[in-house]
Amino acid sequence: MKRFVLTIAAVALILASCASDDGSSGDETSSGDVAATVNGVEITTTDVENLTFDNSEALSPTQFAEFLGALVQWSAVEQSAAEEFGIEPSEDEVNAEAERLVAEFGQGVTREEFLEAQGISEELLQLTASQIIIEDAVRVEVEGTVEEPTVEDAEQAIAEAPSDWTEVCAVHILVETEGEATAVLGRLDDGEDFAVVAQEVSIDTGSGAAGGDLGCTSPAAYVPEFAEATTSAEIGVVVGPVQSQFGYHIIRVDERRDVPVEDVRQSLVESNVGQALSDWFVVAIESADVTVVEEYGTWQTDPFPAVVAPS
Repeated sequence: MKRFVLTIAAVALILASCASDDGSSGDETSSGDVAATVNGVEITTTDVENLTFDNSEALSPTQFAEFLGALVQWSAVEQSAAEEFGIEPSEDEVNAEAERLVAEFGQGVTREEFLEAQGISEELLQLTASQIIIEDAVRVEVEGTVEEPTVEDAEQAIAEAPSDWTEVCAVHILVETEGEATAVLGRLDDGEDFAVVAQEVSIDTGSGAAGGDLGCTSPAAYVPEFAEATTSAEIGVVVGPVQSQFGYHIIRVDERRDVPVEDVRQSLVESNVGQALSDWFVVAIESADVTVVEEYGTWQTDPFPAVVAPS
């Protein structure tokens, strides 16, 4: 099944909506040649070009098609949200969300500095803010259409895939060769502190700086070899070396615990809502009447929605 997972990072890179606030044609607020229409709403070349921080540099045909495809999708989404649910973000709501994005991701820089660092225009920032508001509002709407999983559903999920609902709290030391891993084991056997050795030699610099600590998470988050080791290791006993695509691991599992049934049920709720939201996006985009001017590319929905640049 095709999924449309819309993250802030992805939206900030290329997504924007082109329909004007009153749902009329973009001709009143933009200029340039028409590049595409979505249910009769026009997207112009200027709409596309104005997404980047410095629009004095021409986009390549591939870049133009990528941005145009994003605009097509978000125009379809914006129109469907307004028509089906009456979702139309106000100017104040959009401005507040734009400020939140700058504050959260700008790390103390000014708005202009943030836009320049991201390579996006003020127009794209505003449109991104609007899109996030729309997605959140649609999520609320579709939540009411999802049948809420029961405790029995959660128990069945645990029975079918117990490792998916187990958390392991582990530390590890990652090195490049088996010889280095054997040397690490020798140092640990001689009584050296695991955390000290991890800080000194682990090439996983993130966990290494924390003494090898990986925190507590599902084994499913790890590559298969590492996951298998964390589910079978005796608690508190160093095991390894375990080879993976990243190198050789020395692992110690400090705790292994089952996820509470209610937490599993809540996870199933979130998964079902996410799937319903994804399905809504699929329908909104694939049912739109889209025309792309041949000069700028060709619209497709299979295997994924996009404007394919002209050859």
